[in-house]
Amino acid sequence: MQIVFTFDRLNLMHLVLGLFAFWMGLRDLLGKDPLIHTFFNQYDRDPEYRAMWQKKNGVLLMCNAVIFFALLLLDPATLLHRVLSIIWIVADLIYLVVYESWNHSAD
Repeated sequence: MQIVFTFDRLNLMHLVLGLFAFWMGLRDLLGKDPLIHTFFNQYDRDPEYRAMWQKKNGVLLMCNAVIFFALLLLDPATLLHRVLSIIWIVADLIYLVVYESWNHSAD
């Protein structure tokens, strides 16, 4: 495994997205209010629902932050970089499908 740190645009993007995901995950795990308030948001109506999804979102965002930071240190040509990228994308897509299906299950 080769660890490479060259400061280019891709690494800058991973750093910024990693810091943003870490900050948002920490906010969710601490139970802070969502940044966007909309009148149809169930977060404002049901505190139990909000707490459940805040924990799940917090864990997902913290995992994304760890993967962003790991991708920052790895050379993009390595197999580990590609495998981590694929796992990250697949996990986020599965989470999105589960979130949307749960969110619309009461409809």
